[in-house]
Amino acid sequence: MPALSHALGPAQVLAVAAGLTGKRPKARLLAVRGHSFAVGEGLTARAERDLAAALEFLVSFLKEARS
Repeated sequence: MPALSHALGPAQVLAVAAGLTGKRPKARLLAVRGHSFAVGEGLTARAERDLAAALEFLVSFLKEARS
């Protein structure tokens, strides 16, 4: 297992959760595309739009899951 938590992929995160709880959790993966990774640079306008769309989707998904 990698030493850094950021090095775990989705399957490995679920395996750790299953190992800790003894259960296989339900899971979904929401990815937001990165556009520029220059050191010291903030989010680009395009990345901010993608993040806003992802958050809108997530809120809608969670509201639907609760009903």
